[in-house]
Amino acid sequence: MNKRLLNVTDLSSYLYCPRKFFLEKIKGLRQPPTKPMIEGKIRHEVLEEFSNKEQEFIESLNVFEVKEIENKFNELLRGLAGDVFSRNFGLIEKFEISRSELHNKILEAMKQDIRLRAESISATIKKGFIGKPLWDHLEPKYISEMPLMSESLGLKGRADRVMISGEKIIPFELKTRAVEKVWPSDEIQLTSYAMLLEEKYNKNIPMGILESGNKKHEIIISEELKQKVNDLIKEINELMDSTNPRYPDNFSKCQKCSWEEECDNL
Repeated sequence: MNKRLLNVTDLSSYLYCPRKFFLEKIKGLRQPPTKPMIEGKIRHEVLEEFSNKEQEFIESLNVFEVKEIENKFNELLRGLAGDVFSRNFGLIEKFEISRSELHNKILEAMKQDIRLRAESISATIKKGFIGKPLWDHLEPKYISEMPLMSESLGLKGRADRVMISGEKIIPFELKTRAVEKVWPSDEIQLTSYAMLLEEKYNKNIPMGILESGNKKHEIIISEELKQKVNDLIKEINELMDSTNPRYPDNFSKCQKCSWEEECDNL
């Protein structure tokens, strides 16, 4: 059993550059926060609140048309965003973040998720299920920001979206960047979530989906990818007890790195 629980995002960070990962995650060095970092933090807080409230919200629904359900979801998101913005008032002021622009970004990012949920909820209500039975019989069921953890794997994380439909369970990795190309880090992240879900539900997870807007890529969860995840976990745990991390495979990453001096002094 691993002594440490690594975040799934740690694997991607390590893949990008072991030395940058070492400086930030092990040595504890920090760059000053930027506006995009703060916006990302606030967005994730809103999505976590959404995930926590979702079941109760769905069980309270008494409308069944897709558009009506979408409107209810948007009302919920606006209220949650307002609460999170209030909690982060100081940061929003300091970084001169436009509340309306960030609010619109959050709603746009959740547009596809809300549409999927509304269609599923509408179909399930029309079968005669409301209240708690609606949640219990909802199919497919979409869960955002699902927390996952495994001591045996030594991993934890939050899957962007998980679809549950009967025996089928599919993890989704959602990106704001274009996904014309699938990067090794994308495969590792989806495989990691699939492995965590396999342990949680005791079911085989054969594939995951990388999604950005209307563009999707299916990633086959192979035994080779699972072994890569396990190898990365082992490497990172060994790195934590090391003082000389290896260099990245592609030195073009070094051109824009802000840790040049610290890296040279390792």
